[in-house]
Amino acid sequence: MNNSFPRLIDGMCATLRSEVLSRLDDEFARGQVFGVINLLNTLKVRADWSSGFLVAQIAAQRQALDGVRKLLADTSTIGTPALPDAPIPEAPSIDQLMARRDEGNRALVGLQEWLDGAGRSVPDELRRAVEALLRRAMRAEVDIELKYSPRPLFAEMSSGREA
Repeated sequence: MNNSFPRLIDGMCATLRSEVLSRLDDEFARGQVFGVINLLNTLKVRADWSSGFLVAQIAAQRQALDGVRKLLADTSTIGTPALPDAPIPEAPSIDQLMARRDEGNRALVGLQEWLDGAGRSVPDELRRAVEALLRRAMRAEVDIELKYSPRPLFAEMSSGREA
């Protein structure tokens, strides 16, 4: 059985900590090794083998787009941008997830542009509800970025010592 990508990265980080750092006396060199460990930890949560990041982004987009679709279903608003309505496949590839995420991003941008143009003519209550859904999706994007970003090792990189 093959090791998972996160386990391989964890093994590399553990080796760098136990075998390389323990043999380095130079603070600069130690700081560089901590920089490599930090980079590996970032790759662990964002590389192709990690679909959780993309699935979380798509779920946040879907929530906003489905909410907007429901809000606009009862109106005869003209010029509303097309909203994607494609479910995530059972076992999606990373390329499929990235395409789906990009499609959701285009739809969210289209809604923002619509609100600044033709959407100005919709009732204020509807406009505020659509804006609230878009803001929620943007906040979720930031939260997802933070969740899938490892704690930076700035102190270790600058001092060459484990914090």
